[in-house]
Amino acid sequence: MSMHSITKITFHKLIICLFASYSEKKTLFINLKRKKLKISLLTIIFPFALIAQIPLSQEQIWEDFTIFKNVLTKSHPSLYEYTTKKQWDSIFKNFEKERKQLKSSNDLFKSISAIGANVKDGHLRVLHPKMETVPPMFPLLLKIIGNRFYTDTDDFDIPVGSEVISINGIESKELIRRFLKYAPSDGNNSTKKYRQIESEFGILHYYEFGEMSSYTISYLTPDNKAETINIQSQPFQSIGARFPNRNSYFSKYHKHKDRFEHFKNTISQKWPVVHFVDSLNTAILTVNSFGLDPKEFKSKLIEIFGEIKREKTESLIIDIRHNNGGYRANAIILFSFITDQPFKQRVSESTVTSRLIEQNYVKHTPSDYPEFFKNYFANSDKKNDHWVLTIDRAQEAMEPYKKQFKGKTYVLIGGNTFSAGNAFVLNAKNSLDITVIGEETGGGYYFHTGQFSVLYELPNSKIMFNISLVKINHFVIDNRVEKGSGILPDVEINLTQDDLINGVDTQLDYILKRIVKQ
Repeated sequence: MSMHSITKITFHKLIICLFASYSEKKTLFINLKRKKLKISLLTIIFPFALIAQIPLSQEQIWEDFTIFKNVLTKSHPSLYEYTTKKQWDSIFKNFEKERKQLKSSNDLFKSISAIGANVKDGHLRVLHPKMETVPPMFPLLLKIIGNRFYTDTDDFDIPVGSEVISINGIESKELIRRFLKYAPSDGNNSTKKYRQIESEFGILHYYEFGEMSSYTISYLTPDNKAETINIQSQPFQSIGARFPNRNSYFSKYHKHKDRFEHFKNTISQKWPVVHFVDSLNTAILTVNSFGLDPKEFKSKLIEIFGEIKREKTESLIIDIRHNNGGYRANAIILFSFITDQPFKQRVSESTVTSRLIEQNYVKHTPSDYPEFFKNYFANSDKKNDHWVLTIDRAQEAMEPYKKQFKGKTYVLIGGNTFSAGNAFVLNAKNSLDITVIGEETGGGYYFHTGQFSVLYELPNSKIMFNISLVKINHFVIDNRVEKGSGILPDVEINLTQDDLINGVDTQLDYILKRIVKQ
């Protein structure tokens, strides 16, 4: 793809692409025709691959850092939830001591990413500056299982499911540790971080180590044979074209011989889609995104649930493992179809600022913030430097749909389940009639920071970062969950090495077997 064609993307779509998590990037701008889908997918998989190395003076570094620090300390409503003021003072002082070692925008990007990681906010994204060259990158497609890397395809004659021991002499656990700062999540959650690292491994390796012509990979085959191979770096086009071949997309389990078609119709499908397992009177509803027009979304659900009723479905599986959010209204709409009781999502919302800090460096906002503050927090109370609103403006919509599903419901969750996707899961978790299965979500259990999102660009390094200005406290039933957790499944099911090798969707498989027993 030429750089000229990339620049044709509108600024609005670019913003969406920059701040979507990986599963959303794969669906943006995707055309149903195979050729066009391949071209679009490449741009979306590596949205941060247009990278600059801008030399910076110490004065420029200090100016950019000061702007970032000011925005963080004066705007972020959850800054001290996981990191105390004393700890923050120490973090900022350490930067002052170490900044003389920084020479470029890439150096500053690493430092600011590490600082931002201490907020533990999945909506806080630090983005590398762009330029007009896309470097060749690490070519293997990997999956993280139990804090270890495994090959997700059989490319380069490496058997699928082989454990990657080291890359260029650096052990996998150390690579994961170093990449964690680039992958934000709510609280102490690691599943969201792991899903991002495995999806963006090539570009994260570039961030950390720079461009390389080749990589020496030590690995252990599934039959425990130690091997070492040298692999050349590859253009992002060839890497992206292989993404549908991942075993962890489970095309084999779903009996789809064409992996590309399976990818297009499941993983990259943004609209809700339903499949039926007739022998079990079961429907599988996959909802990969809530970032869709609410009216059209509801209309689609009415159609789907009408079909579910006509099929006399007894068990419903809602798969939102790849749903990283979108419009909260859609999460409410979906839950209204599976509950027979009114429900709640929020107990309060708060912010710490009535104006935008460092306005000269704001690149994009959804609307005028002072106007938003005036209208949204008009009836709020000032408590401990926060304006606190205790009325949920969407509460009236949280009623059961007149023709809701009355059978048994299961909800499949994962590390990519985030933001509005997380809100839907919490409603399911609060319900006594719904079983939640999978792995811990990427969104926080007790609260998250979101709502009004502001994009900044630092003047010298051209690093951008996205910060949200509203803290949202969730309505929860079980207060025994440890602070910093995501939403925990009722039944935790994790992918194993054997599952990866065999292409078995172990989480969905568990539910289907459970339905058989019942």
